[in-house]
Amino acid sequence: MASTELKHRTTGDSPTVPAAAAAADEVSAKREKNKAIAKRGLKSLAVAVSIPIAVTLLSILLLARPKNYYPSATKPFWVPSARVVNWGSLASSLLMGISSWLFWAEGGFQARPNALYLYTLYLVLCMAWYGLVLGAGSRWLGSVACLGKTATLVGCDRLFRGVNAIAADLVRPCLVWSVFLTIVSLTMVAV
Repeated sequence: MASTELKHRTTGDSPTVPAAAAAADEVSAKREKNKAIAKRGLKSLAVAVSIPIAVTLLSILLLARPKNYYPSATKPFWVPSARVVNWGSLASSLLMGISSWLFWAEGGFQARPNALYLYTLYLVLCMAWYGLVLGAGSRWLGSVACLGKTATLVGCDRLFRGVNAIAADLVRPCLVWSVFLTIVSLTMVAV
């Protein structure tokens, strides 16, 4: 009789084996869920970075005609070449794309919709600056567009900082580049 009770107890205590299998299934399911989240994150990052880079590339290819105006324009020795301006603008676009993604990932555009308007205005003014300064040679209007772009970056910096400090820190180099381009534009107006 004691042996049957013992056997009964050991079979009764065996749920630990199915519990271990259930725990392994849970870990596996959690890994799959994390992989899916990571894939979505990478896709959204790719979209967030590609938008400002695409705007800048379109501006370079369609609006800027540095072969015609920019190289022959009267400018001080320290004003960069069109190639340097293009690479600097692409780097700035990359940083703004990453910054906007970090801000979006924290729910920033939903919490602060004004940031989306400022960011969109920044992209429009980037495109306008290329067309005005490097394309048409309109130094005054280009300076105004660049001042507006700098102001939108200051606004983005303040709004992004309230949600994600790293996103705001990535806006700072873009702000420095925009201030530099504003100085270049205003210097070319004075010359």
